[in-house]
Amino acid sequence: MASQRTLGLLFIGIGGALLIVLTTDVGGEIFVGFRGLGFLGAYAATRSYGLLIPGGILTGLGTGLIIESQGGPSGSVVLGLGCGFLAIATIDRLVSSADGVWWWPLIPGAVLVTVGASNLTGIPNLGRYLVPAGLILIGVLLLLRKPGAGGTTETMGRPCGTRRTGRVRCSHPSTARGRGAVRRRRPAARGSA
Repeated sequence: MASQRTLGLLFIGIGGALLIVLTTDVGGEIFVGFRGLGFLGAYAATRSYGLLIPGGILTGLGTGLIIESQGGPSGSVVLGLGCGFLAIATIDRLVSSADGVWWWPLIPGAVLVTVGASNLTGIPNLGRYLVPAGLILIGVLLLLRKPGAGGTTETMGRPCGTRRTGRVRCSHPSTARGRGAVRRRRPAARGSA
């Protein structure tokens, strides 16, 4: 049943892309965007991060290719590719509950968006102004962030939730026993140097 559904969606996607190519002046660049949308659809069905990456990149690249092929400004491809990387980070952050390395697509995304915006605006050294502005924005966001939001904190010299009763409650997401696991502390060996 699932393979029949997948095959049906594949035929609909290919037929839709061919219909658009035949009835408009959009060329083969639309297939890049449709491949990306296919990967995003597969990501939506499976939540596999390996499908989100090509989905974001190909969708952004395809969008930029279509805009530029329709007489859009030069630099749309680079800007679209950068937006694709930013979409990977945004979608992963919104959908995933894990505190993994969701931020890595922000680096190539920010660079590509800066270069694309520089091409679109005609300001050759736009990055010269955007990098300091971005650093100031990050600093302001860090100052406005609530203390203790994210990460572990120590209270009165004891690590993450240690109680005086000898039990440790740690809500750190990287613990092997999961969030909020309670475990007994082992007493220190007596007589060891």
